[in-house]
Amino acid sequence: MAFLKEFKEFALKGNVMDMAVGVIIGGAFGKIVSSLVNDILMPPIGALIGNTDFSQLRLDISKVRDVTSNAMHSVGDMVTGGGDPAQAAAAAEPIYWNYGAFIQQCVDFTILALCVFLMVKLSPLYAIYPVTGFMVTSVGAITFLLAALMAISQSNAKRVLAYSTISNLGLISACLGVGAPEAVWAAIFLILFHTVAKSLLFLCVGTAEHHIGSRNIEDMDGMFSRMPHLTRLMMLGIMGMFVAPFGMLVSKWGALVAFAQTGNVLMIMVLAFGSAATFFFWGKWLAKLSGVDPTAQNVEVNVHKTEWMALNTIAALLILCCVAFPVISSGLVSPYLAMVFGRVPYVIGKDAMYLMVVIVAFIAVVLLTSFRVSNKPHVNVYLSGVGTDNYRHFRGSMGHEVKAEKRNWYSEDALGEKRIGPAGSVVCCSIILFALLCCAWIGPERLAMSAPSVLRGKYFEGSGVVGIFIGTVAFALLAPLVGGLIDGVDRKLSARMQGRVGPRLLQPFYDVAKLLRKAPASVNTMDDTYMACALIFTVVGGGIFVSGSNTLLCAFMVTLAAIFVVLASASTQSPFAQVGADRELLQVMSYEPAVLLMSVGLYLATDSFDSIAVTGQSAPIIAYSAPIFLALLAVLTIKLRKSPFDLSYSHHAHQEIVQGVATEMSGGTLAKMTLMHWCETVLFLMWVGMFFVWDNPVSWVVALVVMVATYFVEVLIDNTFARSTWRSCFKLGWGVALVFGLLNLMPILVDVFI
Repeated sequence: MAFLKEFKEFALKGNVMDMAVGVIIGGAFGKIVSSLVNDILMPPIGALIGNTDFSQLRLDISKVRDVTSNAMHSVGDMVTGGGDPAQAAAAAEPIYWNYGAFIQQCVDFTILALCVFLMVKLSPLYAIYPVTGFMVTSVGAITFLLAALMAISQSNAKRVLAYSTISNLGLISACLGVGAPEAVWAAIFLILFHTVAKSLLFLCVGTAEHHIGSRNIEDMDGMFSRMPHLTRLMMLGIMGMFVAPFGMLVSKWGALVAFAQTGNVLMIMVLAFGSAATFFFWGKWLAKLSGVDPTAQNVEVNVHKTEWMALNTIAALLILCCVAFPVISSGLVSPYLAMVFGRVPYVIGKDAMYLMVVIVAFIAVVLLTSFRVSNKPHVNVYLSGVGTDNYRHFRGSMGHEVKAEKRNWYSEDALGEKRIGPAGSVVCCSIILFALLCCAWIGPERLAMSAPSVLRGKYFEGSGVVGIFIGTVAFALLAPLVGGLIDGVDRKLSARMQGRVGPRLLQPFYDVAKLLRKAPASVNTMDDTYMACALIFTVVGGGIFVSGSNTLLCAFMVTLAAIFVVLASASTQSPFAQVGADRELLQVMSYEPAVLLMSVGLYLATDSFDSIAVTGQSAPIIAYSAPIFLALLAVLTIKLRKSPFDLSYSHHAHQEIVQGVATEMSGGTLAKMTLMHWCETVLFLMWVGMFFVWDNPVSWVVALVVMVATYFVEVLIDNTFARSTWRSCFKLGWGVALVFGLLNLMPILVDVFI
């Protein structure tokens, strides 16, 4: 009875912990539980009461009783006054009270609530019985990674949402299986933010399908012109699912911290690679939505006001959850976890939270605010022949009119459900069987004695909001100057390697000044705004790093900048620019695991994710993190957009006439992209130098020498190797991250098991 009482309080009382767990009930275990209820439980119950199908139990309430005449009249008779029967029939449609379906939904709710309730209540025990925790964590981790990969192969928007739900449910289960308060903290916010953002996306997709007649992502091309406000809400929901500092990414951040603290090597690796896959399938959907089609007809006027009410309410709730994130964490979730685990989880500092609130508000304003009509002269997109309209039609070499089209990359053969699903099922079943055998053979008492200790560090101390602001200002002033000089040296060195004299050292500054003076022209009104956001987030990321704050947040800012570059490129609707945008997404997916593991390597060496922690070490962190440093060097060519991996950028006119993502950019927009690239170069080289800094002032000279040597090697590679394919880029990025990442995480395994 006590158990039932506690469960009743959990399901009905309504604190935030319970709410966070309860909101997942709408989508997490839906298919499994619905099948259990509909196919297993309800048929025998229906047979006992007379072969009744509960889903068909309904009451026709389209008839009302006229109490004065004691006769039955339809609603149509009452409206039309009993006129023409045909008109009466047309005026009234049957209205049913579907109480049978409601009963089934109540059963669904009860079972779902019970499942989640048991997982949360058992979470502290997973730390005591590590085999059980290993089973839950491993199955959840594999589900997270494989479902994210399978989502890449889907073009149906609702199937993407479904696979994303399965993937996030796996991550939630993995966090609960760890059994640490930091991991449960991450799981709670994963539940909360996932539910709100996913609810918004499901409603947006349903509304879009109703008005454009399709739920296929490819058919959403140019939807920004057809349904502008709905598209903004959908873009907000997508960013809420994978972009920092929205809640979902912050929750994954917390999960990564928890996995590093508890020494869970498997989950560190899975989270790094799964997050990269997540970035790709959300990013290409976001890019498809951002395009502006000047020939499209606006159909948004047909959306009913009740739909707008629901959509705007959930969108406001998503923003509110992100803005109120610090309050929810400190005032509600942390006290609950302190009561359960005996200590308060410390995952993200308050200053970092406040900074993330500001960034979320900024992104929301950019996405939801209507863009002003640009005074720039309108130009047509670049095509492969003489354009016949202002969109995608051109006249080819044979005189025929051709439409230039571009489709997203899905890789159904490699990442489809039929290929990945069976392998995942076999692995998960094997893990469960192994855990059961261990429990039966060794016994729970002996297993409990092998629970690993929790690794604790300094976490996120940083320099505070004021320090980050000062660092951002300093970086904004100095990084373009240093980056421009580096670009000038790059051009000189490249020219000498090619047997040329080369331009002047300061030529990059002259080029940018010329671009800023150039007469403005634009394909649409949005690309310049998106590029401005990309430059801002790159500068903020650099400010976070130079101020000594969190490297994870710094990496997330760089990724956020890449997202806005993709949006700026894809918004032009140029097939060439969209190819460049896809290449940019592939490159980010390629190097993202290595960057995340770099932050973990910093934590292993310093017990902190803050860059300032390296200055207090007695030896350079390269001594503890040599493998992940090699991984960073391997992907640095991708990050710096050098040959053979300058897939999205084609600087110096190496092999292509058009410049990938910058095909439709000119003037101030192209100048912003150049400045962003300079800032990125400075930041990435500082990442390299970080590995050679310790508490000796001489270390700064050593770090500078290493940075200079590294960039010289990158220039040499740039002028030596021919451009490779995206597959080579992908294999290199994931291969080095997997091999060197595991080697770098070996100290965790030593501390835990030896």
